Amino acid sequence: MQRKHMTYWGLGVAAATLAIVALPLTTVQADTTEDPGTAALPVIVDAATDPAKAVVVRLDFASRTETSVQSVEVSIQRAHSHVGDPPLLRLTTADADGVPIEVMNAWSPLWVFTNDGQERLEIQDSGSGSFVVPFAANLASLTVEDIELGQTVADVDLEGPIQDFCAANPADPDCLEADLGVDSVSPTGPLFAVMGDAVDVPVASVVSNAGPDGPIDAEVTRSVVADPGLTVVPSAADTVDVTALAVGSPQTLERTYSVTCTAPGVHSVSFTTSIEPKLASVVDANTANDSLTEAFEVDCAVPVTINIQPGSTTNPVKLNSGVLPLAVLTTSAGEYGNPVAFDATTIDPLSVKFGSESVLLGGGGGTESHRKGHPERSLELDERTKDADVDLVLHFGPRTGVLDPSDTEGCVFGRFDGPDGSTAFFGCDVVHVK
Repeated sequence: MQRKHMTYWGLGVAAATLAIVALPLTTVQADTTEDPGTAALPVIVDAATDPAKAVVVRLDFASRTETSVQSVEVSIQRAHSHVGDPPLLRLTTADADGVPIEVMNAWSPLWVFTNDGQERLEIQDSGSGSFVVPFAANLASLTVEDIELGQTVADVDLEGPIQDFCAANPADPDCLEADLGVDSVSPTGPLFAVMGDAVDVPVASVVSNAGPDGPIDAEVTRSVVADPGLTVVPSAADTVDVTALAVGSPQTLERTYSVTCTAPGVHSVSFTTSIEPKLASVVDANTANDSLTEAFEVDCAVPVTINIQPGSTTNPVKLNSGVLPLAVLTTSAGEYGNPVAFDATTIDPLSVKFGSESVLLGGGGGTESHRKGHPERSLELDERTKDADVDLVLHFGPRTGVLDPSDTEGCVFGRFDGPDGSTAFFGCDVVHVK
């Protein structure tokens, strides 16, 4: 016969050195066509070698619907069967994703038998009791529900106690050891970004498992923090599952962020990737490599207005000959839609490069032919009027390699002496390449 523990009604785990355990029917029950007398006998298992475990949760009931967790622990002892328990409470164990593992009935510690001349079952105002459920390697939570009320009275997180148990018992067959780590976090992006224009910054994170056990399922969390002067979308952290992370076989995860400059200057955005085992029964004793942060600097350029070939409405550009003049206009905030005021006379002429936007974003472009700028009142974009501002006229030589016949814009990128030091600027005008 199978021995019942003293915890049958949820009063605690009894100490035992020997348990009689009936193996599953699929292994010990004789064929139904045979004589019952020939059925296999239950197998006697020494409790010291029995790998079965249970999780014991002790709850205090302040009322029928109000509970608090008194203790949670893993016991090296097989949980009793809940078969035949009355439908007072429903116990549901679940994994980290909330998927049920087992559902069973249980006795409620609020229901007691009284005997005042006639034995009967009565409910008390408060009480406490232990609930013993089978251990599972993927066990994460226990939900206790009052069946009659149809109301959940306790949600118990089991991951912490399981982690503590496995950390203290690494040789347990249900516990695994793995050194998970973040090997690298690599953000990449353009050379600069223009205020108000979003740019994509892809981030590649490499995670690995140094063992000794594997493959291991893990959870990877990626977060971002931006300095003032930048906005980042998405800004919220995300957590993704990495399945079957094998020993010595790193996996790469990619996420792309949209970064927008809201202020000029160089600003930093930090990307953090963290990893942890998905199951509480996996122990990662080395947590020093579980998280890695990398900063990425964004050079936020002030948008400016330029006039290529002042006086021309069509701006023809020859690729292989001639010197191309262009004026960088001094503007006030809001003029031509520019968000901040710009004084073109503060430009460093030797820093300025000319070309298509893609060439400039890649770090290329042609340089000023005379190695200096020419302050003067240049024509505005209507090609007829001059305002009172002093602009800066620059000249660029042959355009081969910085423009091609399909380009419809010519652009400049450079630096000027801004309020906070050297600051980038960027502007474009229409061209007709010949």
